Amino acid sequence: MKKLFALLSTLVVLPAYAAEYAQPAAAQSGANPPAASQPATAPAAQAQPQAQTKSTGTVARAQFTSAVQDREPVDKLSNLPNDQNRVYFFSEIKDAANQKITHRWEHNGKVVSEIGFDIGGDRWRVFSNKTLDPSQTGEWKVSVVDEAGGTLGASTFTYEAAQAVKPVAEPAAAQPAAPTR
Repeated sequence: MKKLFALLSTLVVLPAYAAEYAQPAAAQSGANPPAASQPATAPAAQAQPQAQTKSTGTVARAQFTSAVQDREPVDKLSNLPNDQNRVYFFSEIKDAANQKITHRWEHNGKVVSEIGFDIGGDRWRVFSNKTLDPSQTGEWKVSVVDEAGGTLGASTFTYEAAQAVKPVAEPAAAQPAAPTR
């Protein structure tokens, strides 16, 4: 009889335990209290779906860079001369697991490219890049956009004409004086 009681107790406890972990990440992050803290309800009431608000996540870091190594930006750019033609946009996204975000590239207010990413975890680093034509000077902007079309963050840089570099004449090497006779 004790074994039967222990088995029945386990079966009754398991669904309540499993329900806490079966909720989406948004519920576990505080959007809705976990099932364990809610009062017990009849099985028919538990079967009704609850409205869930999907977390859109946040941008923890975002920056333009000349390169990305080991999933990290190597520098931070705010201006780029047009004698360089490649720029990267790096972003670290938090709390958006299993969602899609987009890097929306704009030049002087006009959308020129959109690159989508599937976010695979609660902290996810992504980057996109753009090859620029030297004639595309002006303001460039990348917006980080969530699935619903909301902007999570945006950054800008200026692509500007490279200054003509005047060659600096090296001073002539001093010539030894000619020996006099």
